[in-house]
Amino acid sequence: MKIKDFTIIIPCITFKDVRECLENIRKNYGTVKIIVSLNKFQKKNTDKNTRFIVSKYKGIGKKRNLAVNASKTKYLAFVDSDAYPKKDWLESTFKLLKKKNVGIVAGPHIDPPNQNYTQVIIGLVKKSFLITMVPKFQKYEIKNKENKKPRFFKFLPSVNWIMTKKLFNSLNQMDEKMLRNEDWDFYHKMTKTKNKLLYSPNTIVYHDNGSINHFVRKRFLYGFHMWPILTKLNILNYYFFLPLFFAIFLISFPISLFLNYYDIINEYVHQKWEFIYFSVLAVYLAIVLFEATRLAKNLVTFIIMLPLLVIANVVPGFGILFGTYNYLKKK
Repeated sequence: MKIKDFTIIIPCITFKDVRECLENIRKNYGTVKIIVSLNKFQKKNTDKNTRFIVSKYKGIGKKRNLAVNASKTKYLAFVDSDAYPKKDWLESTFKLLKKKNVGIVAGPHIDPPNQNYTQVIIGLVKKSFLITMVPKFQKYEIKNKENKKPRFFKFLPSVNWIMTKKLFNSLNQMDEKMLRNEDWDFYHKMTKTKNKLLYSPNTIVYHDNGSINHFVRKRFLYGFHMWPILTKLNILNYYFFLPLFFAIFLISFPISLFLNYYDIINEYVHQKWEFIYFSVLAVYLAIVLFEATRLAKNLVTFIIMLPLLVIANVVPGFGILFGTYNYLKKK
């Protein structure tokens, strides 16, 4: 297995989105094949090993499928346009990809070096379990030798996936109708085979944290485009209903106030629900306080983190509500 056996696949919108990613990849991999699938490209391409595929499609899954169809190598390496690999990224998977039942090799997507203060705070917020599933394995570079052993894992996002083209095509590629969560859907298809996702702590990419506005908007869109995955009912997808249920819970008390005011529900029911509502809210805020205290490096960081942690946690649920309304309106 050699570097020439890999093609790096990057979906994005414009060249501006991927420029820094390409520059960083070329620092470690001067000749590896790269295919960028995007919507706009007007710059002259001077890199013979980089190909740009321009299309009108918005979905990440569709863009990745186009790039995969254009690739000619045995192995595929998926990375997002706002991320870039650490040194020895591909090399760390050479032996792992040959192991039995290994379908995808995935690793952490950690904070890049030289971040500004805002990006550091966003990075800390992402290290909370309220934002990221199993952050220990996604957002940290593991130093302990005992924990650096590869292990099979339930799911890690496709910002850092490496696999064979044969397997990707055998599962009918990614769902082209999904604008988000296409990787979760693909992983679920893979679980129906003997193939598994292998977590490799040495297979690392740096994932940019962007601005606060970008981060919150991304969280909202994550929920807004979640409806297609919610329609595919299986035990793994029930996790995605949690943000929706919590968003409904948050607006339930103002609704009960309205109903009580117009005597649609009686005072007793309203008072009971008021007690339950504020009890649950108190527990939730205690958890948020604990997480902010645990992750914040100082008082200033804590003060900024606290509201951002709440907003980033609840925004996907409201995104699902608006996305559901949009979905039903179009039907």
